[in-house]
Amino acid sequence: MSKPTRPTGAPAARTLCLDLQKGQRVDQVFLVETWNFKQTRNGKYFIQMEIRDRSGSIKAIRWEATPELYSSFGVDDFVRIEGRVEEFQQHLQIIVDDLTRIQADEVDLADFLPHTARSIPEMEKELNSAVSELKNPFLSRLLQMFLADREVSEGLPRCPAGKALHHAYIGGLLEHVLSLIQSVRRLAPNYPQLDLDLLVAGAVLHDIGKLRELSFARNFRYTDVGQLVGHISIGIAWVEEKVRQIPDFPRDLLTHLLHIIASHHGVPEYGAVKPPMTPEAIAFHYLDDLDAKLAGLDAIRKEQRLGGDGDTRWSAWNPSMGRKLFFPTHGGGEAGVAP
Repeated sequence: MSKPTRPTGAPAARTLCLDLQKGQRVDQVFLVETWNFKQTRNGKYFIQMEIRDRSGSIKAIRWEATPELYSSFGVDDFVRIEGRVEEFQQHLQIIVDDLTRIQADEVDLADFLPHTARSIPEMEKELNSAVSELKNPFLSRLLQMFLADREVSEGLPRCPAGKALHHAYIGGLLEHVLSLIQSVRRLAPNYPQLDLDLLVAGAVLHDIGKLRELSFARNFRYTDVGQLVGHISIGIAWVEEKVRQIPDFPRDLLTHLLHIIASHHGVPEYGAVKPPMTPEAIAFHYLDDLDAKLAGLDAIRKEQRLGGDGDTRWSAWNPSMGRKLFFPTHGGGEAGVAP
């Protein structure tokens, strides 16, 4: 059978955002993340946007835009963009020549949202197994109730752990939870004063509020309650709601668990309600922070273009980390310099 040919005028097979190169022509569909109407100093209007596919996002600009064009599109829309890739301040962007709105039923959403590399069904089995091994009957019952909750069973396999900074992909929160469970299991034998069941419960529940804080049907963004209340407060209220359904749940155990949730960001500047003040809360905060930072570094290395100052081992300035980042090549020193 002969290979089918692409219809005349149809766009070529898509190039992922991650693989776009300076000078390349573009004619393909993207998902709109941000969409802003602006004006130049000489009074001309333009549209500034951020568009994405499953590999990441890229900025795009449509010069000489009209209010009518701007009002005909928006965030979460799919658009076919024709244009060219240029470089501005060490970052690539697309200069848009033409754009057309595409109906959602004409695209596969999996092409536009990043996804965990792990099997979600396998991760769900791993989580259920970890919960089944808890020895504390109250914590075991609490976690079983959460996993049986339809909002959790449907949302947790899809929810990202963050909008952009770490595990920002479908299945990211579940992956983050399992990574923390593995970490606390390795840590506890070295520090026998720590309560392993409490740490596992903290791993499962510390970010449970993100199921309501984040919207992840198309783009990842904050819900109204996420913006106004935040996942820590949402999670605390949710845990208290479930605990009221468990007779004789020890009050001090609940307080300790809620403190882990309240303090896992470490300091108020990063969103903590209280600083961690118990051995388990202190241990959990550092493990959570480590897992988030290493996942964030991995995303920068994989998804962002390196090459700050022309050296591909260096990233550009990273605002979330407050620094440039260095990714050394393993097994040797810099070319021309003795290791």
